[in-house]
Amino acid sequence: MPAQEEPAVVTDTKIGLDDLAPETIYRHCTIDYSNQDINVQQVTLDNCTFVQHDFTKSTWMDCTFIGIDWSNTQFGGSYFTGCTFKEAKLVGADLYDCGIVDLTLADCLANYVNFSESIIKGLQARDCQLLESYWTAVRFTRKIRFQRCDLTRADFGETKLKGIDFTSSELAALRFDWHLAAGMKISPDQAVNLVGMLGIDVVY
Repeated sequence: MPAQEEPAVVTDTKIGLDDLAPETIYRHCTIDYSNQDINVQQVTLDNCTFVQHDFTKSTWMDCTFIGIDWSNTQFGGSYFTGCTFKEAKLVGADLYDCGIVDLTLADCLANYVNFSESIIKGLQARDCQLLESYWTAVRFTRKIRFQRCDLTRADFGETKLKGIDFTSSELAALRFDWHLAAGMKISPDQAVNLVGMLGIDVVY
């Protein structure tokens, strides 16, 4: 069986977004503006800097983003399939009305990120800070798990939470609709706090 070829590596280069080549690792590169519909596939972007901050209706497939700062970046109406964010900054990023399949967020700073009205088919978020993040009217399917995440004051209004695993995450002042919470997975300690939000006193 022939050995699998190693991906090409490009470092410290300025390159157009349209010129990113599949199966290539880009490290410490500056990614310039796109002049056409954005469709990026099978690239790793490691601590790269983007000149462009509006990626509305873009497509990203099987991409890995490491150390990317996409704070306050626009992604409305975009598609992400099989993508992974590691140690990325997504503070205030707008992913409104996106189509998302098998997304991984690992060690990301994503306070105020907005996923509202997106369809999310598979999400694993671990060790992420998601304070005051927005997940309103999201359609979750497949396996959804928040592992050791800080979801303080996150908003899940109008979103069905059945099957979502919150057991290891911080849920202080979580906003959600109780009639849509059936089947969500929480720990006993979290249950006490959530019941307290209803004004119910738990007596020991």
